[in-house]
Amino acid sequence: MNAGSRTYSIRELENFCGIKAHTIRMWEKRYGILSPGRSDSNIRHYTEEEFKKLLTISILNRHGMKISKIAGLNDNELLREVLHYGSAEEKEDGSFRPGDLIMSALRFSEEEFREKLSNFIKEKGLEEAYIKIFHPVMQQARALWLTDSITKPQEHFIRHIIRTILISEEIALSNPLNGESAAIIDLSGTESENNLLFLKYLLRRKGIDVVYTEGTLSVDDIRGIHSIRPFTILVLNVPASEPDDEIKKFSTGLARELKLKKVLVTGRYESSIPWSSGRTEAVCSPAGLAKWADSL
Repeated sequence: MNAGSRTYSIRELENFCGIKAHTIRMWEKRYGILSPGRSDSNIRHYTEEEFKKLLTISILNRHGMKISKIAGLNDNELLREVLHYGSAEEKEDGSFRPGDLIMSALRFSEEEFREKLSNFIKEKGLEEAYIKIFHPVMQQARALWLTDSITKPQEHFIRHIIRTILISEEIALSNPLNGESAAIIDLSGTESENNLLFLKYLLRRKGIDVVYTEGTLSVDDIRGIHSIRPFTILVLNVPASEPDDEIKKFSTGLARELKLKKVLVTGRYESSIPWSSGRTEAVCSPAGLAKWADSL
């Protein structure tokens, strides 16, 4: 079976890209941005290239570029724009270039890449290293994969090594527990596990006992975990395609039902925050996660 033969349903595109299915269909009809195939039962299916194109469009759209303008860009212009946004962190810190670090990962040399990342931790500490280096590297790797500059295995390799480092650093913590408890729940199914592992590290460093299972869970799973191991702090990673009003209503109701002190919502677009509703807050960046954790 060829890896390139993978196809995606419109629901998978919705979950991965954070764009509602009805919006995808409207963009197809109005702007012709995608040309899905059809099954015998008339179900849409999308190729890997169309999936990558919609990811590219979603990045530009959530950074404020209107779909009418995006639709007018040719493929080369789309790639140039997404590389610009993918390297935004690079511009903020002139002393660091994600591309230099990424090059060391392209040979799949785990020892070399891990050593480079570990040196950043020794120099800056894990929190600063993740915010200023690790996360920008993952963002740049995603942009490079979208532009076919690196392969999917190379991008996954980068994320995997960073993931294992986060887990190792959290295990190495010796801070005593302070009696507070939290649960981190991923309702999204998108590739956000490293940000959630980073937050777990931050909470555990403060002495908070954290339940995090990885994998995509359901709302019933939240109640099930709480019934076995009650927690007072809840982190929800939600699909970016869900409207803010619905997320606010849901998270506020859950806070009342489970008598929670704090609820943090992640997975939102930059343009949709900041917002707060009583005990509920939302952030969308590693720096925002660190700031919220520090406030507890």
